[in-house]
Amino acid sequence: MQTPPKLKVGDEVRVLALSRTLGAAVQQAGFTEEDVAFASRRLESLGLHVSFGRHVWECNEHLTASPAQRLADLREAVASASVKAILGVSGGMGATQILDGIDYEQLKIHPKIVCGYSDIGHVCNAVLRRAGVVSYYGPNFTSFMMRQGAEYTLEAFRRCLFEDSSIEIRPADKWSDDAWPKDQENRTFHEAEGFWAIQDGAADGTIVGGSYFSLNMLQGTSFFPSLREAILFLEHPAIGKATLMELDGGLRSLSFLPEFGEVRGIVVGRYARSAGVTRERLAALVGGIPALRRLPVIGNCDFGHTTPVLTLPIGGRCKLQVSLDKTSITFTEH
Repeated sequence: MQTPPKLKVGDEVRVLALSRTLGAAVQQAGFTEEDVAFASRRLESLGLHVSFGRHVWECNEHLTASPAQRLADLREAVASASVKAILGVSGGMGATQILDGIDYEQLKIHPKIVCGYSDIGHVCNAVLRRAGVVSYYGPNFTSFMMRQGAEYTLEAFRRCLFEDSSIEIRPADKWSDDAWPKDQENRTFHEAEGFWAIQDGAADGTIVGGSYFSLNMLQGTSFFPSLREAILFLEHPAIGKATLMELDGGLRSLSFLPEFGEVRGIVVGRYARSAGVTRERLAALVGGIPALRRLPVIGNCDFGHTTPVLTLPIGGRCKLQVSLDKTSITFTEH
């Protein structure tokens, strides 16, 4: 396993359409060129130089650029000695279209940070499996457009991508599942409960996952990551009413894999309020799946589709400690 070099002041980060494009973000979510400039300034405040792929503004009938265009931009970024990190524009649909065209050998020879969430989880897990390189399930470029409530996200991004030391993850104080791109001024935030201790235990393993629909879609393919010594981080998009039955199905599907016996722990991301997920309901679900009863399980973690978001090193290492007295998550290698 290789970890890409950490970022430093002066490094270039290339914004690419790994799934949807900036053109789609403007057309569908209502972002503006001022939002693009704001996100660029946010990254520049970390000392980074921001550049964009040539096809990042394309917007076809599928709200993206063609697979050939996206792959051309990705190959150019991977080949560039000056580009140290690749940041996806946003999730959406379409990341699976480019998986078989990525030059994994080049990424293995010249490891670079690849970061994004949602649909970009397909790319993160494929890079782990095919190149043996740590990638990052963290903020998209559009995440940096958020005016309020972004401090936790920014600090987690900075610590994971700029620093080498271990990171003990602290739960966010406040969170939101509102449609912030539509109204940046009138936000709704909620007091956070902290991590939920679902099943006691301790574990030390390799971080795999992101959105569980990505893992489920990759099952049986050459892009599915190894579950050996894995700690699964699993979350679901906040849009719509995600149900616990969907999580139940996704977890059971994974548990049927022969390698699932080597999984060491599970961390479930925070659900949007529309899902109606409580600690008690999640505990009942986990307790009802025989293959999970031996595992430490944490719920209500800050990553994925609600605000704020952690930056998860996919392929990195972490430790879990789960009990009613103390529940902790520590990234030991990232």
